[in-house]
Amino acid sequence: MIDEKRKAWLRGAYLDRIVETAQHYAAGHTHFADSDWESFVAGEYEYLTELSAEDHSYLREQAGLEAFRRIVAALSSAREEAFGKLIVDNADVIQSDARFALDIGWIGLLQHAADRVRTYPEEWRARIVGGKEKLGCCVVHISCDYDQRGCRSEVERLREEIRLRSLATCEICGSSGRLRLSGFAKTVCDAHVGVMGELREDDGRWADPWTWNDASSVVDDLLDKGRALISAYPAASAEQLRDMDPVRPRPKDHMLAEGNDPFIETELGKRIDADFLQFTGRPQELLLEFGWHLQDAVNGAAVKEEYLDGYVRDEVAGWRELAVQPLTESDEEFLRGYLRGLIDEEYERVRLKQKVDRNNE
Repeated sequence: MIDEKRKAWLRGAYLDRIVETAQHYAAGHTHFADSDWESFVAGEYEYLTELSAEDHSYLREQAGLEAFRRIVAALSSAREEAFGKLIVDNADVIQSDARFALDIGWIGLLQHAADRVRTYPEEWRARIVGGKEKLGCCVVHISCDYDQRGCRSEVERLREEIRLRSLATCEICGSSGRLRLSGFAKTVCDAHVGVMGELREDDGRWADPWTWNDASSVVDDLLDKGRALISAYPAASAEQLRDMDPVRPRPKDHMLAEGNDPFIETELGKRIDADFLQFTGRPQELLLEFGWHLQDAVNGAAVKEEYLDGYVRDEVAGWRELAVQPLTESDEEFLRGYLRGLIDEEYERVRLKQKVDRNNE
């Protein structure tokens, strides 16, 4: 085992070799992939016969960290430049302070969204205010006046169209890709699948993360929802709506009549709605404001249980920019606790359902 004194000496004495190796790797790679790096650096530094095998391993480790740092810095710069240009080129429909937490392979989808928003009536006041990668999907945030006739359905169709197209587009380079699963979810092409590390056993089983908690009835649900949506809108919209399941925002005013509130058409929505009636004060306001986000986060929770705390923390943190008023630490603590409780219940429901299915086989 190398002690800290030995490590410090190695870093100082062989810094030029560490940097040289890192530079060479970073120059030919846009993203850092463990498998690529291990192949690239295998046997590196063994020519330094004055050092032990442990010393060689430590130098390779330090070179890897330096290569990763350089690639991340280059990516950050490239993203800043690309998204900055996107905002400037579309200043009429993209807000100047829009934030995009995704890779540049999806810029074409964002440009398509901007071109579409540009065709909307002025009274809709539609503007793109940001976007993010969520469970391998591109989620676009659009600010508009939902009270305007036709605005809600069209904007949500656009958001869903972009989300579905992103599931066939590599987030890194924009080529054709598919949803991949490892310790996280990401849509990438075959050329960039290395960034995922070791893929999960169920990789390739899912095409859309919005549906993977109810896999047994996905096909029937999509057909039913597709028929319902096509009948709910004019014939001119049928082709756009086919096979889509738009995510509709929770109404601003709570409505008890089930037929008037699409939020409580699902079991999870009914659960959140029932809790809304039990709470008072700020917690009740938070459930009303973030009901749809909570439901989306539960449906999209497909991480191992040991990673759930991090998933919940990141989800709630991402809601800050969407909040009507700034979220306090106590607000976020409530949302994290409530979301984790919903996910735990959903995981248990899925486990019980799988157990019943196995017993019936």
